[in-house]
Amino acid sequence: MAITIALAGNPNCGKTTMFNALTGANQYVGNWPGVTVEKKEGKVKSKKAKGEEITVTDLPGIYSLSPYTLEEVVSRDYVLNENPDVIIDLVDATNIERNLYLTTQLIETGVPVVIALNMADLVAKRGIKIDVKRLSMLLGCPIIETSALKQTGLTDLIDEAVKVAKQKEVKLPGEIFSKDLEAAVDEVKNLLPISISEDKKRWYAVKFLENDSKVVENVKLSGAASATVADHRKKLEEKHDDDMESIVTDERYKYIQKIVGTTVQKEKQKLTTSDKIDRIVTNRILGIPIFILVMWTVYYISVTTVGTFVTDWTNDVFVVAIQDAVSSGLQAIGAGDLVQGLVVDGIIGGLGAVLGFVPQMAILFLFLSILEDCGYMVRIAFVMDRVFRHFGLSGKSFIPLLISSGCGIPGIMASKTIEQDNDRRLTIMTATFIPCGAKLPVIAMMGGVIAGEVAGYQESSFIAPLMYFIGIAAVLVAAIILKKTKPFSGKPAPFVMELPQYHIPQAKT
Repeated sequence: MAITIALAGNPNCGKTTMFNALTGANQYVGNWPGVTVEKKEGKVKSKKAKGEEITVTDLPGIYSLSPYTLEEVVSRDYVLNENPDVIIDLVDATNIERNLYLTTQLIETGVPVVIALNMADLVAKRGIKIDVKRLSMLLGCPIIETSALKQTGLTDLIDEAVKVAKQKEVKLPGEIFSKDLEAAVDEVKNLLPISISEDKKRWYAVKFLENDSKVVENVKLSGAASATVADHRKKLEEKHDDDMESIVTDERYKYIQKIVGTTVQKEKQKLTTSDKIDRIVTNRILGIPIFILVMWTVYYISVTTVGTFVTDWTNDVFVVAIQDAVSSGLQAIGAGDLVQGLVVDGIIGGLGAVLGFVPQMAILFLFLSILEDCGYMVRIAFVMDRVFRHFGLSGKSFIPLLISSGCGIPGIMASKTIEQDNDRRLTIMTATFIPCGAKLPVIAMMGGVIAGEVAGYQESSFIAPLMYFIGIAAVLVAAIILKKTKPFSGKPAPFVMELPQYHIPQAKT
């Protein structure tokens, strides 16, 4: 039996790490929200599949099923239209209240749900106790404790997902909303066309009450039914003195707070290590100088000190040794001077000149990966938002621009996470100004060629970072110019981003 599993969850909850662990894939993992911007598919590894043909689809990280961002549209369309056999909802056990908001929406879609309580290994360390059995009973779906990073609980998770998929039984929790809202939902369900399956009617009824534009556009109601829905919406908005979407959101969180209050015990709230670090690195005054110091240190180590040592060793020992060996071999077979010069000095010498910069690039990207994985880079997006706004960009542009330091193409692809069209176009147009991996050898070479000895210090220690920041300056200047043209005009969207906890970088990620 072929089984399709949809892997859903909030951004930065470990979904892609879980996907890689289940399928043996090597999708990009980063410690910031929005790493996955499109769905990806893979087969569950044979040991975990136990003879079943299981396909897992890694959906973009989303906070809800409201179609505000491209990620939410992709995830929602897949769940509703592709009809997966079961949804594995990854819930961050350390931030359970916020994560359960999406869970309550997924349960209403009519697709069986299995909750993976991820990062369970961190819960005890933070003094959090979760009554998993009671939580499962209240939500009406099975819960498996897992750790995607340490790959624990994954076999039990797949076993439970297969079991639930075969049963094809959808269990809704008790009443989520207040009595008046639940009554309105029940009445709207009866107005929906027969083309909508019974399992999905509750979800569509809620969305009609919220006046969800895509649902209203795609599912046609009769004039009388539409009037009845509008009447229910108007009465509820007048009673609660709020718009319908806010009412539904508030009701969901009240329900979540109620069940979390009876199933989760936390120690007295205190500042975490991440909070203490953030008070310094995201400080309005210290944030940018710290970023400049960090980047200068990274370039100093990768280009001037360790990088230079490894590059010199590569050029003077490794490349020279190959040239000597090949030259001796060519002389032994009687090759002419022209052939020897072409092979030894032309081909090997040319490749060696490029190869010499590989260690510097490797060291540079190693440090950038460490900064990303520990959670520092996403803080820079927050810090840079204040600066970027003066140039017509938002902090959300920082992540695509950062990815462009490796290669411009994935940086452009990452801009899909930016909601507003004009902001997205502006980021795409400016991303290629960032010095990428192909430009770094040129930067390193120019830093070494231009540099001389000044007061006992090599100028390349600051020339290379200076050239990097000139690239960033080019982005800002281009943004100012482009922002004055019609396709890019408009105010940048408000920047809201989750700051993940700092953690020690892992070799796997």
